[in-house]
Amino acid sequence: FCAGGDVNAMRELQADAMTLPEAVDHVVRDTADCVRRVYECDLPTVAAIDGPAVGAGAALAIACDLQLLRDDAAVSFGFRRVGLAVDSGVSYLLPRLVGRNVAMELVYTGEELGPDRALELGVVNRVAGADEFEAELAALAERIAGGPTKALTASKRLLRRPDDSIEAAIEHEASAQAVIFETDDHAEGVASFTSRREPEFEGT
Repeated sequence: FCAGGDVNAMRELQADAMTLPEAVDHVVRDTADCVRRVYECDLPTVAAIDGPAVGAGAALAIACDLQLLRDDAAVSFGFRRVGLAVDSGVSYLLPRLVGRNVAMELVYTGEELGPDRALELGVVNRVAGADEFEAELAALAERIAGGPTKALTASKRLLRRPDDSIEAAIEHEASAQAVIFETDDHAEGVASFTSRREPEFEGT
């Protein structure tokens, strides 16, 4: 999957072949920008973790909406292995996923999360064996892609909002539904439900 930040750039910094601002831009900001873009993508995203996801690689995985982990792969927020603090958005993403206490433990220990532990903590949604991995990934992607695009996009935006009061959340949901009620996919959803058939969403 992704083994994390550019260790060669870290070496260049130590060898004075790269300035500190250059190293920060290359090692931290460029990588973090990729993670941010994935996290802010309007459409649903799925991380297919078929190998080690370490450090910034783990950040990239949890920036996605869903994570499918192959049963011989692992996830680690092991920035400590190279003597670094967390970066690439981990300080924002990880506590929201597993809670602050668990996030601190994973960062402090650098624990490598195998499939059972990653699933238990909620770092990944699903685990699949190597033989079934591609098929399960395709089935999950097709299930999502076959849904009502605008409604799923709005749902993602609502679920990703900062902590709201229940009153504020309900108001945001009402505003979103006011738009979604007028989509073709909503009309198709109601029609298909009424006629007891599978919906054929078009993303409009």
